[in-house]
Amino acid sequence: MIAPNRSMHDAFNQELNRELQYNVDTLQEFVRNNVPLLNDKQKKGYETLMQAMENNTGGLFFLDEPGGTGKTFVISLILATIRSRCDIALALASSGIAATLLDGGRTAHSALKLPLNLNTIDTPTCNISRSSAMGKLLMQCKLIVWDECTMAHKKSLEALNFTLKDLRRNNNIFGGLMILLAGDFRQTLPVIPRGTPADELNACLKASPLWNNVKTLSLTTNMRVQLQNDQSAAQFSKQLLAVGNGKVPVDATSGLITLTNDFCRFVDSQLALIENVFPNISDNYQNYAWLSQRAILAAKNNDVHALNFTIQSKIAGDLLTYKSVDSITNPDDVVNYPTEFLNSLELPGFPPHKLQLKVGTVIMILRNLNPPRLCNGTRLSVKRLMPNLIEATIINGKYAGENLYVACSRVGKPSALFMLTSDQKTKNVVYQRALQ
Repeated sequence: MIAPNRSMHDAFNQELNRELQYNVDTLQEFVRNNVPLLNDKQKKGYETLMQAMENNTGGLFFLDEPGGTGKTFVISLILATIRSRCDIALALASSGIAATLLDGGRTAHSALKLPLNLNTIDTPTCNISRSSAMGKLLMQCKLIVWDECTMAHKKSLEALNFTLKDLRRNNNIFGGLMILLAGDFRQTLPVIPRGTPADELNACLKASPLWNNVKTLSLTTNMRVQLQNDQSAAQFSKQLLAVGNGKVPVDATSGLITLTNDFCRFVDSQLALIENVFPNISDNYQNYAWLSQRAILAAKNNDVHALNFTIQSKIAGDLLTYKSVDSITNPDDVVNYPTEFLNSLELPGFPPHKLQLKVGTVIMILRNLNPPRLCNGTRLSVKRLMPNLIEATIINGKYAGENLYVACSRVGKPSALFMLTSDQKTKNVVYQRALQ
């Protein structure tokens, strides 16, 4: 890509303005209203972290929290407290979905310029120089929050440690900067392609020498159960913790566990699963709050495509098909890469060759170069379909309800990669061209 014609000073100002654009009065009011709502464990963790910030001692903290214990609430309160003092606090997450829950959240790989081949590099570093915009921002930063850190490779944390020491010219751990990790090791660990369980455990953060410096803060009270006073939810929470803590008996021959009948609802077919997760979708597909609370997970792309097709068939309207690029830039390679072969490829992290959509269909952002408004994993509902343009509404995260445009080529013809636009000037240009 052609490098933008702007000075590094301008890039730094953009990064700095992004982190200082928060309304101080609103943040202070948020802190005043929500600090009294903290339970004992949450209050202890909050006060411990604030005390470390005031003492300027830095350090590495880990917020251990099973699902439902109010981790996002506590992290949002910590970020608001620091930002209300006109200080810089970076909100990072290992996944785009988790990043959308934090104000100003971005994926760690995007913000820190982490290398993609962490498995093969002995001493990885972040691709950030002292003269870069992010480098200058990290030198002024007061706190880095890394949510869902248990999914991250241990070398990503080691790369951040080495980079911060170099940028801040401080040999203390993470260059004296305070790091707050948050997550639950009962959930997904680092995914190693074609790796064994031993490879995943070796890549886990607990296998890093840096873990010896971690100060752990624990949240144990399930706030969802406490606020809703739902006994069935309390029972499910206990069962889920038993699975995560390894207290459920494992079959010696198969290595599998057996779920009890009261743990979840079992169904016999995909149609029954769809009806239980998306009941009366033909009447509810325009209810964004309803859509944002439900999803179906599948391990294979074939199952995903089949489920999507079945669910879309229950929504009124016509299907429109958008096709991916299927031509070779070098004419000499046409024989080696026929069009039929290119169309048959199912690449991880890419949509299918034929993307069929209806108005009301839920779609997900796979790649975006302009966070934090739109992160990888942001879910949207299709509002309008046109030959060159898709209008969609964000249905989850802080920016829920906002519209955006996805530019593409004409329906049924080879298309370029989708371009996501959020600023009004670009929207107007794209919209006018789409109507031509």
